[in-house]
Amino acid sequence: MTSQSRAVLGIALTPVLALAAVTPAAAHTTATAAETTATATDTTATAAAATRTPGPWGTSTLHASNPDPASAGNGLTALVSAGNGAVVSLTGDGLSRSTRIRPAGSTSWLTPQNWPDAGGYSTELVSLGDGSVRLAWRAKRADDHNDYWLKVATLAPGATAFSEPEYVAAVPEKGYHHLAAAPDGRLVAVWTVNGVVKAVEKTGPQAAWTAPADLNEQPPSGSRDISHMDFAVAKDGTALLVWQWQRSKAVVALEKAPGATAWTAVQDFPVPGVALARPKVFADPQGGFDVFYDDTAHLMHTRRPAGTTQWSTPRSAANNGSTYGMTAPVHLPGGDLFVAGGPGYSTGSWYAVRSAATGVWQPYTQPFSTHKKVRAVGAAATSGGTVTVTWREGYSAEEYTMAAVFKGGTWSAPRRLSATSAQFTGAPKVAADALGRPVVLWDEYKWGETGGAVMVGVYQRTTTSRALPKWRDHTDDGKADLFGRGSTGLKVYAGDATKLSAGKRASSWPTGTLVLPFGDLDGDRCNDVFVRLPEGEARVHPTICGGLPEQQSFHVKVSSDWSKYDAVVSSGDVTGDGRADLLTRSASTGKLYVYANNGAGGFKARALAGSGFGGYKRLIAAGDLDGDGKNDLLAVDASNELWRFRGTGSGTFRPRSLVFKDWGTSYKDVVGGLDLSGDGRADLISLDRDGRAWLNRGKGQGGFKNRSQVGEATNWSEIRIS
Repeated sequence: MTSQSRAVLGIALTPVLALAAVTPAAAHTTATAAETTATATDTTATAAAATRTPGPWGTSTLHASNPDPASAGNGLTALVSAGNGAVVSLTGDGLSRSTRIRPAGSTSWLTPQNWPDAGGYSTELVSLGDGSVRLAWRAKRADDHNDYWLKVATLAPGATAFSEPEYVAAVPEKGYHHLAAAPDGRLVAVWTVNGVVKAVEKTGPQAAWTAPADLNEQPPSGSRDISHMDFAVAKDGTALLVWQWQRSKAVVALEKAPGATAWTAVQDFPVPGVALARPKVFADPQGGFDVFYDDTAHLMHTRRPAGTTQWSTPRSAANNGSTYGMTAPVHLPGGDLFVAGGPGYSTGSWYAVRSAATGVWQPYTQPFSTHKKVRAVGAAATSGGTVTVTWREGYSAEEYTMAAVFKGGTWSAPRRLSATSAQFTGAPKVAADALGRPVVLWDEYKWGETGGAVMVGVYQRTTTSRALPKWRDHTDDGKADLFGRGSTGLKVYAGDATKLSAGKRASSWPTGTLVLPFGDLDGDRCNDVFVRLPEGEARVHPTICGGLPEQQSFHVKVSSDWSKYDAVVSSGDVTGDGRADLLTRSASTGKLYVYANNGAGGFKARALAGSGFGGYKRLIAAGDLDGDGKNDLLAVDASNELWRFRGTGSGTFRPRSLVFKDWGTSYKDVVGGLDLSGDGRADLISLDRDGRAWLNRGKGQGGFKNRSQVGEATNWSEIRIS
């Protein structure tokens, strides 16, 4: 397990892993210790549940209107988070720009500040290491229209307005410029003039900028100018500057330690001078640097930890990934590193996660979007160890702003954020507010009467609070769902009494794997997935709301070998504490056991739920059949009679009562506990051996109505449901 895996859940896993090695026969001996541990951690898990995972997306609202409907400009330029959680946007066109601030703890934006001379080339809004946000731009000098000044305005931590602009230095009209700041407030600016890189520094708010220093002479022979430049300042104040020459493709790396008088060449910098290396450098929040570059259709990564001069051996982070369109890396709790992008060296999306414990990039394969045209990918660290990713996808006049959430190797289903009335959108931007909620902004356009693009305005959307999940809801729509496994993998089927539709996302599992909808194990208000592998290992995969796990995604190991159980039932809550539990049946004794959810990301030791269950061909999780607030159990005996066992709410069941005679002989799978009819009563879904799906609506008094066919459009012959 990686450090990321522990941190993603936000829970203490030590007692859970201690239970993982407990076999069914030995589980009784650890019950007291396990229950004591669970009690101590329940309060913390419950208190954090509401904020661990971003909730459903709210409605979109107008962030900034277009003052000139005849123009396609006046759009979104940047969106960043300040160190205190304030969110700042930059909008405008080639003439002027405006900044808008949403203070930490507020959902309202303050009156915009206008920057009438900031509409030119390479205007940047940058969130810096000292907690400030700075706006940097090139502006014409009033006394000479051929000269430009690099100007900087500062939003100090906690401030509600940017400062008056500072004049940093004379610069050319075009070219690279970058700003970076150390946590102590030391500020460094760099820019290029005809292939010469210049740098200035400022040691504090009241200090003056130093005179510009040339960091190199004229470009070397064969290289007229710089094709790519990037810059960062580490936690200790060390500045790292990287660029690549346009013609020779050589890569140059310089650094300057705090207090040093000059920039020096970086020792043993491992980035090769290959075509389109396009190096990007980022400061690690814990110290040191991460550098990414392109090399033969691979996104490569190397890092230098704090306090050392040694760079790690470059490793491929993602096949077909590229620094072109790559998001800034997101540092997950525990130190794991997340990057994403599109299209890279191929169409579609890609992402990668580096384990802090092993230094290995995880071989995840499930993309966040299956669309062939994915552009303008952005990412932000959001609450509960999640990452919210936004992008634009589509063709020509049908482009949409999309979003998905990543956690522990699992993606939520993509959500369209832009309005259905918008023909296409601009590049979306995402940032996190003070509570870790994602804030997304994007432009929306329509075709005008004369055929040109007309910008409607800049729109915004964020997530709302997350309610307790409905049992078996794995599409995050508040309704119970069905799992279906076939040749294309595991899919979620959602719908109503007349239609069942498969989601676009699927994950693959080995033949013979038991996969069950479970419930919320880790308290993040997202339903998780139970898996028993063919060799017997039992595990629960905590997932992001609306997502499906993959084999390599994070999981909680329940037992090394549950092959002694011939039935495993995801029963919902049978112990009366509001948490989903598991029921198992011993193949040798016919005894029924309950594994109660401990509320801290694992299970209590098993407890006896009943005896004499060995004669039943099938055990079925039923949900609450009679409306008493307690989940029940169904069982089919050797004579094909269907029986109901009423739940007591304490992990046991009352004596059986007959539901149907001569029932279920043609069924290969039966799933209970779903309310497909929408009447608040638990229904039954059954698959027969001819590939048809049937619905028995619940009566709400313990029984069911006669069956009717459902999901006619789907060929169920090769699908197993759970």
